[in-house]
This record gives sequence, C-alpha cells and structure tokens, in this order.
Amino acid sequence: MKHRTLFLVGAIVLFVYGLLWLVLPAVGLNLHGHDVVASDLASVIARYWGSAFVGLGVILWLAKEGDADSIAVRAIIGGGFVMCVTGLVAAIIDKMQASPNALIWLSIGLYALFSIWFGALLFGKKA
Repeated sequence: MKHRTLFLVGAIVLFVYGLLWLVLPAVGLNLHGHDVVASDLASVIARYWGSAFVGLGVILWLAKEGDADSIAVRAIIGGGFVMCVTGLVAAIIDKMQASPNALIWLSIGLYALFSIWFGALLFGKKA
C-alpha cells in the first residue's frame, strides 16, 4: 500500500471539510444538527478547526510525492494516525453526549476509515 493515494484522498477531504468549517462554520455545524449562528463560540472554534484542516490538507498534498521511507513521510503518517484516532474518539463522544443528527455518522465513518488507512501504513509491513 502506498502513501501517495492516502495523502491525495486525505488532502481532498481535508480541503473540502476545512473550507466548509473555515468559511461557513455555522452552516457546517447546523448541517450536523447543532443550532448555532456565526458569532457563537462553536462557530469561532470551528473556524480554527477548518484552518487546521486546510493546513493539514496542504501538508498531505505537498508530501504525496515524498519518499515512503523518509522521516518526513513517516512523521506525517504517524501524525495522521493520531489525528484520526483522536478525531474518531471526539466524534463518538459527540454522538453519545450531544444531540447531532445522522450526519455525525459521516464524520465517524471518515475518521474510522482514515484511522485504519493511516494505521495500516504506520504499523503494517514495510514495502
């Protein structure tokens, strides 16, 4: 399995979600069943979240052509794994403690998928 495909797909997903949260945080939160307006603290925090997602998307995009054995690519894979696992935990907590709508399952699914994908590259047999 190659990191290039993971980094490409991850970059696209992060750009889409990142721009949504950065530019239209209240829309993103409302789509997920959280009743907020653009000036609420949740929207402000979501903008920072979107900013981080866009930045991570750029990192993945630029690193997709890197050598799989390089320390930089290995570090990005490790960081991606940690981000996805902790994001999965946060999404599950959101599902259990808040009152999101069914769209939360998309976040849970994406975090689970990317956790497995990054984990396979991080812990799997080296090519």
